[in-house]
Amino acid sequence: MKVRSYIAIGVTSFLMFVVALFPANLVWSTVASSVAGAVPGKVQTVGGTIWDGFVVADLRIGDVKGLHLAKWQVHPLNLLLGEVSLDLMIESEGLIASGGAYIGLLGKGIQNITGQVSASMAEPILKQFDASAEGGLSFDDLTVAMSGDAISDASGVIRWDGGKVSYRSGRSTQTVDFPAVVGTLTENDGSLNLALIEMKGKKALGEAMLRPDGIGGVKVLQRAMTLAGFSSSPGDDDKVLLNIQRPLF
Repeated sequence: MKVRSYIAIGVTSFLMFVVALFPANLVWSTVASSVAGAVPGKVQTVGGTIWDGFVVADLRIGDVKGLHLAKWQVHPLNLLLGEVSLDLMIESEGLIASGGAYIGLLGKGIQNITGQVSASMAEPILKQFDASAEGGLSFDDLTVAMSGDAISDASGVIRWDGGKVSYRSGRSTQTVDFPAVVGTLTENDGSLNLALIEMKGKKALGEAMLRPDGIGGVKVLQRAMTLAGFSSSPGDDDKVLLNIQRPLF
């Protein structure tokens, strides 16, 4: 083998080594000034490499506040297929989630997102309605795939184990024991659909939807109000009490 070939192999190996171990904090220090305004909070620490790294940020997104840790691991071989694919993990005081995300020539999406959200994260939102609830949410294998601007596939389950729910009624506070609720995520005509059922009687409570153009909708059945302690006419629990749609973004 000629000396020139050894030099080429050495240079190539060196470049691959540099790329594989390139520090993520150097990349962040280069782009921080131009993207800091788009970050809803303050980035405190960036570590690891661009392929396998982490970031700690003090986020401020509405009622979501506090330190959040995010880790990522990029799959380099997917780049050969024209796709950026990575595993993600996000953790904070009231949230833990892990799964995957990708974007490429054939589409984009999230896959197998699993985790838990504690009741403390929902507390500020519920307080606005003079309400509170026990327990948190768990979600399993949430997957959403998009082809162009349309949602092509969606699946997964969101669960609330049930418990005591308190709300203001006039000058007093009412408390009811609500059964567990399960939401099933599906795709319907290019939109996301979340169908909710209560697990005690396996009956529908309503559903929520989100279209790719940012239009969201909620449908609530009388059964949800019955479980919340409000009176209803016998046999009328499948009556639609609320059915609204409005732009969300």
